[in-house]
Amino acid sequence: MAFSYAIKCLTLLVVALLITISSADQALIKSICSKARNQALCYNLFKNSGNSDRGGLGQISTNVALGKAQTTQNLVKSLAAKETDPKIKAQYNTCLEVYGDALDNLNDCKPAFAKNDFSTANIRASAAYTDVDTCSDDGKNVAPQLKAANQENQDYIDVVLAVSNIH
Repeated sequence: MAFSYAIKCLTLLVVALLITISSADQALIKSICSKARNQALCYNLFKNSGNSDRGGLGQISTNVALGKAQTTQNLVKSLAAKETDPKIKAQYNTCLEVYGDALDNLNDCKPAFAKNDFSTANIRASAAYTDVDTCSDDGKNVAPQLKAANQENQDYIDVVLAVSNIH
């Protein structure tokens, strides 16, 4: 009888702890996403994040941003290969270079988040954002799908910045 009571109490304690952890996770996500430019994207990105801490959320957002940046770099390669206008081709070459830099900077965020070094993650994510912005600024005459991809990349990197920069 006492054993059964102890099991019931332990079960209630575990459930209460899980609810508390889940609430803390939601509070962290809310704090992060409130700082993101595209809050809906941010919440969607973290909807299946489980019990991730801030460093884990940084890893999640960085991995997605890396995937988006790699896809965009591949798009730029394809567009550059087909382009005949030398001015636009030069813009694509600039974009290729800066997307390479953005990928390097985002890759540097991963070990920083793993060590909870949010300052370094913030510096690298900020540099990646600037890299993508350079392609946007230089790409006045580029294909519409690249303009859209640049905006999407900035939105994802902005989430990485939000994770690295909450107080």
